[in-house]
Formats: sequence, C-alpha cells, structure tokens
Amino acid sequence: MEDEGDMPVKDDSKRPLIGVIDDGTKTVRFVIYEAERSEELTSYQLDKTEIQPQEGWWEQDPLEIIHHIKVCAEQAIGQLTELGYSKEDLVTLGITNQRETTIAWDKLTGEPLHPAIGWNDIRTDSTVDAILAKVPDRNKNHLKNICGLPISPYFSALKMRWLKDNVKAVRRASRDKRLLFGTVDSWIIWNLTGGVQGGLHITDVTNASRTLLMNLETLNWDPMLCRLFGIHRDCLAQIRSSSEVYGVVNNGSILDGIRISGILGNQQSALVGQNCLLAGQAKNTYRSGCFLLYNTGTRRVQSTHGLLTTVAYKLGPNAPAVYALEGSIAVAGGAMKFLRDNLKLIKDITKDTEHIAGQVFSTGDVYFVPAFSGLYAPYWRKDARGIICGLTSFTTKNHVIRAALEAVCFQTRDILEAMNKDCGMPLSKLHVDGKMTSNDLLMQLQSDLIGIPVLRAQSWDMSALGVAVIAGDSTGVWSCEKWRRHATATDTFLPTATDDDRDARYTKWKMAVQRSLGWATTKKSIAMTGQTKRKGSMVHNIQSFDNTSRKNSVLDENQTESRKNSLASTNSSRGTSLYEYTNGESSKDNSLLEYSMETDKHVTPSIDNRMQSFEYSEDGVNAYEELLKYSARKFSVYVPSKPRKPEHTILDDADYFNAKKECDYGMCQCCDVEKKVLTNWKSIEEIIENDPEIIFDSDDNPIIVEPVHESNDDSIQELSNVFKVIYNKLTHTNLT
Repeated sequence: MEDEGDMPVKDDSKRPLIGVIDDGTKTVRFVIYEAERSEELTSYQLDKTEIQPQEGWWEQDPLEIIHHIKVCAEQAIGQLTELGYSKEDLVTLGITNQRETTIAWDKLTGEPLHPAIGWNDIRTDSTVDAILAKVPDRNKNHLKNICGLPISPYFSALKMRWLKDNVKAVRRASRDKRLLFGTVDSWIIWNLTGGVQGGLHITDVTNASRTLLMNLETLNWDPMLCRLFGIHRDCLAQIRSSSEVYGVVNNGSILDGIRISGILGNQQSALVGQNCLLAGQAKNTYRSGCFLLYNTGTRRVQSTHGLLTTVAYKLGPNAPAVYALEGSIAVAGGAMKFLRDNLKLIKDITKDTEHIAGQVFSTGDVYFVPAFSGLYAPYWRKDARGIICGLTSFTTKNHVIRAALEAVCFQTRDILEAMNKDCGMPLSKLHVDGKMTSNDLLMQLQSDLIGIPVLRAQSWDMSALGVAVIAGDSTGVWSCEKWRRHATATDTFLPTATDDDRDARYTKWKMAVQRSLGWATTKKSIAMTGQTKRKGSMVHNIQSFDNTSRKNSVLDENQTESRKNSLASTNSSRGTSLYEYTNGESSKDNSLLEYSMETDKHVTPSIDNRMQSFEYSEDGVNAYEELLKYSARKFSVYVPSKPRKPEHTILDDADYFNAKKECDYGMCQCCDVEKKVLTNWKSIEEIIENDPEIIFDSDDNPIIVEPVHESNDDSIQELSNVFKVIYNKLTHTNLT
C-alpha cells in the first residue's frame, strides 16, 4: 500500500473516490476518501439546530438534515477540482448516522409528522412503564435474549410508541396506512432515492438492532416484539446487510446517479474504521456520550452484567453477521459542556479542560457523577442524577474539572469490568477516537484507571472511514481483507498508576455512583404499579361492607364500644389493635371494624360472598385476608384460600418465537420457495390493530382505550332506513 500522505496530484495515480454522509448528533458532514487511503481527501460540515422543548427532550429537524446533506455534498465535491478530481470519479456513497434517533413521516407527502426524537431523549419514561406492565415480573431485561437490549427510553421502539400515543398526525397516518417509521439512515436513503417517487425504505442490520424490534438470530423484525410495542410491520424499513448496492441517488441533487452501497450506525462504523475486525478487539468513541464496542465475532454473547448485544456489521447479503457487546455512556463530553455553559468554570472545552485540570495532581478526593439524565450501561438506572461529592474547604475548580475528566474514564472502566465478566477475556488494549481524544491528559488518565494501553487514532472521526471501507468493498474498490491487515498509525498511552492506586480510586467512584441513585423519585404510572386500580377497588368494597354491616348488625352502639375496648385489650400484647389499625385510616374504613366484630352467626353465612368482593392484588394477597392479621384471634373465621390467577401476557409465547429459525421467516437459502413457511404478517397486523391503544393524561398516567371500529356501509344504510321509517310514522301521526 502506498504512503497515505501522498496526494494523487503528486504521483499522477488517480484512485476511485468514495463519498460518505456522516449524520451526527450535532453536525452533518460529507467526507470524500480515496480508495484504500484512510486520510480524508475533502470534507465539509454544517451544525444542526438543537431543539429542547422541555427538560430532557431533544429534537431535530428532519428537513434540516436533508438540506445540510445537499449543501455539504456540493461544497465537498466543489473542492475536488483543485485536487485533480471531478464528480465522475465518485463511484459510491456510504451512510453513517446517529443511532436510535427516530423519525416518523408521511409516505404520500414526504413530510415529517413530528421533529426527530434524539437518541438521548428521555420523554418515554411513562411509555417504558406501560410496556413493562405487560412484561412478566416487569423485568426490563426480559427481551434481551431476543433483541439483546433492555427496555429503556434509549431505544427507537419506545420513541415510535410515544409518537403513536401522543401525536395525532402520527396516529392518523397509521390508521390510513401512510405512516413510515425509521432511524435517520432510513430517512436519508428514502429521500435520496426518490422520496414519494419510489424512494427505498430500508435500513441495515446495525441500525435495526438498536430498535428493540429486531430478532438477533433471524435478523428480521420479530412478530412478538412488533405486537408488544404496537408497531405495524408496514411502517418499518426493510432490513438489509451493511455492505451491498442498495440503489442509486435520484433526488435532483449533485449526487444524482451515484450508487449507495454501505450503511452503518456511527459506533459500528467507528469499530470498522479502527480496524477492530477480529474477535477480542474493542474501541471507545469519546463524544457527547461514550460508546465502547467489543467485537465478539459471529458468537452472540448474552450479557448478564448490563451490556447490550448488538450487530457489529454484516458484510454482504450472504455473509454471516458479526456481533458485539456494547456499553453506552450517556454523558462524556456533555459533562465538559455542563462545566462551560452551566457552571461557567471554563471557556474553551478543548484547551481549558486539559490546562486547568493539569494544574493539580489529583482530584483531591472529589468525584463527579454526570448522570444528568440517568445512568446507562452497565447500571441502566433512569432514576440516577448527577452529583459532585467529596468537597472540602480546599476544593477548587481545578479539582472539579479534573474529576469530570476522571468520570469519563471511570465510566469506561465500569463497562470494561462488565465485558471481562461476560466474555472471560480481559482486554489487552483499547482503541479510541472522538473529539475528546485530543486531550492528552484525558487519554493518560484513561490508561491509568483501566491499567492497559490506550491507542489513539490519528483521525478523531473514524466513523466516516469505517463506512467508506465497507461501501468500497461492496463495489470492489476497497477490500476489507486488505483493510483488516492494514496497520493504522496510533498514539499510545501506557499506564503509570499502580494497581492499588487505581483500585482505591475506583472503589470510591463506585461509592459516588451509589449515592447518585434514586434521586429522580417520579411517580410511577398506574400501568406500572396498579395502585390506583387497587385503591379504587378497596374504597368500593369498603363502602359495600359499610352498608352491609349497618343493615345486618344486631349490635347497638354500647355493644360496639365495649367490643372495641375488648379488642384493644386483647391485642395489647401484640402492640397493635384492630381499632388502632382502622382508626388511622379514613372514616369509611371503620366499617371494617364493625364487620369484624359481628357475631359468628352474622359473619359465617356471608363471608364467602363478601370475600369475593375483595380483589386479589398482583402479589396474590386478598385485602380481607390482610386485615385478618390485625383482628382479634378470639373470632375464628374460615378464610378459603383462593389461588392467584396467572395473568396471561403476550410474551407467554416467547419460547415459541425463540425456537423459530430463518426457514420460518423465509430468510434461508436451503429451502425451496414453495416449502418456506412465510410469516403471516396479515394476521399479525390484525392482532395489532385490535390491540387497545395506550394514551397518557396530563399526569403521564397511561389510559387504555379500546379501538373504535368503523361501521361498514351496509350497517349504516340499514340504520338509515330504520330512522326513515320512524320519521315517516311520526310525520303522519296526529299528535293532537
């Protein structure tokens, strides 16, 4: 391979060019590479407009993304003339994008139905509760064996569900079969390939694996998951491999006629760009958040320590999928922005963080947990909030800034510890990239706190390079095999701290994390707790007992009062009397006392019927049985045991769906066409259509709304005829 520093105008050797659309959280870039050369030839970028309508909500303008792509492509291609190239030398395009960001649009008009919901948006907390209410034991990890992900606001399916529940335009488009959902790659490709004039609605396996809807084994949308989240299959994009020719640009822009042959989520693309194509290699990208991916090869590792199982890439329709373990950190560079914009401790993030933090030799035992919107891997605690602890009278802003840098390193170690436990193979070195890696102090701290060498890439953005490699591979101009053997230049940082020192600091970090948990004590929804329903049931039944006891009781007020005193003295040894227990409740609850004190001849005949009026809680405990704990033992009442009725959920068939193979989805190459058992999407759509919708009131409490089915024309006509007959009879009747 030739020296990467040589330019084509110097050695008169032109190479095919590969363009890359790089859509990030804050910027849109268009980068052009020469085939088999890792340095950028030209590039151009524009910043996005950040929209934050409420705290914790992050939105983007989908139309602005398309506009920025056109402008960036024009500017980058315009620079080719000076380098001896032209647009005709651009042979293919690759697309890499921010993952989990979700867009809903109308396939007939092409207009977005709502701003794009960002990957770091946390508005779907209530939706998470509603989904967890359907899952056995409300286990957020119940779906991990299917899709590799926990049920978290982070992923796209929750954002899709929120849009359907809260945006009328989305619900209307869904009802009229005009709705399209997609991650940003789907939105870009649909617009590039024609939009309303036959645009391709596709995505690749890496982006699909971040939705909570894709089966990691079949690499197709899972029917059970689609039903759980209430997402129609027709709204979703077709899943393709990461490296193949999908189509040709046809949107009237400067890119018209160029093939699109590569799609990767930005973190998977950085994994390829860092040349981590062998099992056991890992990279970490330091941006607003941190994303550490560990290549596990063709083996799917199910994490039991809070990590995600995701698809790393699939190099061709017939190639096997390569998987990875991923740990996501919500706040990395965002902590530095917080120090600049909120606390005003620094002015320039790149320069000041390294210079000011370098003026002290330690944090002075100060620890900063930047859990501004909860903690991601490996904790997955949305109730966590940011804290700064360990302050003393000697603490300065230098210590706080250094603690913010160390927080990024500690969170990375959290993920590496979990990966070591899941894979059983400690990492020997860590490849890093991202804007924050320009901070030498941060890189040295990272090496010290994880105890292994840190290898920094020469280019801060490796995500664009990764998708350029696989796009070139599918068109035959850039071999992935050659890239696998290519040794990329890196800066190496070696650990200097002792094991005892790094372990002691890490122990205090874990103490700080523990203190950050449980701060966001938001009210759980009724779908999550069921408390409102049970309270309403108790009040209703208590009123019923009140009326019944007043009608049937043969005790006068004096007898009642004497019984109360007797009960109080009987239970004094236990410290709690029935009177004391009920007297602390509402006045309606006192009727329970009166009922308990009735004679056996009044209690026994009606106990079975009255017992049935109490509903069993989700723990299988009857309200009356619970009250009997506090009643006087001298009144023996037979309480028939009522077994808890198991609640049927749509996940009871999980084993059935997990047992399905590619043959069952028509994805295999081994069966004849007539022998394939294709998924009956029509019946699944009918099931989803008939499922009740979940909407939310002003307090974010979910409300179940049964679907309203429109009457057919025959029924309307028949009803109309009936009204006509009634009208005719009334008009011919003499009312006088």
